Amino acid sequence: MAWQMRAAVAGVDEFIGIDRHKRCSQILIRDGEGQILKRGRVPSNRAALTEFLGPRTNRVRIAVHEAGLGYRPMHRWLGELVDSVVLAHPGRLKIISDTVYKDDTLDAARLTELLMVGLVPQAYACSDEAWDRRQLLRQRVALVGMQTSIKCRVHALLELHPEAAPARPEATDLFGRTGLAWLRTVEVPSADRGRLDQLLTIYDFLHRQIHDTNAIVRRLVRSDRACQWVKSVPGLGDFLAALVVAEVDDIRRFPTVKHFLSYTGLVPGRDRSGQVERPQPIHRQGDKYLRWAFVEAAVPATRADAALRALYERLRIRRGAVAGPNVAKVAVARKLAALVYHLLREERPYAHRGA
Repeated sequence: MAWQMRAAVAGVDEFIGIDRHKRCSQILIRDGEGQILKRGRVPSNRAALTEFLGPRTNRVRIAVHEAGLGYRPMHRWLGELVDSVVLAHPGRLKIISDTVYKDDTLDAARLTELLMVGLVPQAYACSDEAWDRRQLLRQRVALVGMQTSIKCRVHALLELHPEAAPARPEATDLFGRTGLAWLRTVEVPSADRGRLDQLLTIYDFLHRQIHDTNAIVRRLVRSDRACQWVKSVPGLGDFLAALVVAEVDDIRRFPTVKHFLSYTGLVPGRDRSGQVERPQPIHRQGDKYLRWAFVEAAVPATRADAALRALYERLRIRRGAVAGPNVAKVAVARKLAALVYHLLREERPYAHRGA
C-alpha cells in the first residue's frame, strides 16, 4: 500500500512547491489529501507561471520556494497568484540538500510535503523599500571594493619604480589632492605610464560614482527616523546607519536581542558533547553586511565613547597582543549591535556617556 501524506495545515486547498532556477522552475501542486493535482516544468517568468497556476479563485492556495540571489521576482509573481507565499531558508533545508537522490522534481515534491505539515524553515522576505535600499547600499560597498582594488594596483605599479621623479610627496593619503596631482605627473616608462593613466581614469570614475551615492545616502538618512536613531550610536555614520536599517528592515522580527546578535554572526558557535565544551569563534552565519557594518564601526566607536573604549582596552589586555585586538574589536561590534537592537525597539537615539 502506497504511503499518502495528508496536510496538517488546515484551511488550505492547494499546496504548491516550486524548485526555482534561473531559466526554468519545477512546480508541483497537491491538495489537502496529498493527491497530485498538477506538476510540470515551466520557464521562470511571469507569463509562464501565470499560465501554469492560473488566476486566483475561491480556493485557498499557498506556495513555497527557496530564497536565493534571484528570489525576488518569483516571490513578487507568486504574491499576485496565490493567497500566501512561504520563502524557505535554503541552508536549513537539510532534507533536500543532504539527500542521496536529488533532482528538481524530487526537490519540488519535498518542498510541498514540508509545506503541508508546516515544517518549512522560513527565511525573511524584506519589504520593497528595504530591498531597494539594500541594492543601493550594497552596490556602494561593491564600488568601494573596486576602488580599493585599483588603489592596490597603483601602489604595486609604483613599487616597480622607486626612483621615479619627481620624488613622492610626504602625503598621508596618496589618493588625496596632493597625491593625485603627483600621480598624474610622475615620470615612469611609457608602458607603465599608460597603465597608470588607465588606472587613474577608472579610479576617478569610481570616485564620482561613490560621491554621488553618498549624496543619496545623506538625503535618505535625513528623512528616516530609524536611520537617525542608529546614526546616534558611536562609530555609525550616515552610510553604516543606512545599511544597518536596510538590512534589519523590521526589528520586531527578532523577539530578543540574542536572536538579533545571532543573526549578525557576531556570537560564538557552540561545540558541546557530554561534559566537554570546546571554545568556538564567532559562527559568521546570518547577514554578512550587518556583521561587516558593526565591525567597521567598532574602532571609531571606541574613540567616541568612554564605556566602549574601556571594554575594548580591557579585553585587548586580557587576551594578549596577538588575539587581543581582534577579540576586543568583535566584542565592541557585538555591543554596538545590541545597542542598535534596543534603540530600534524603543524608538529613541543613543544617550552618550561622555568622552
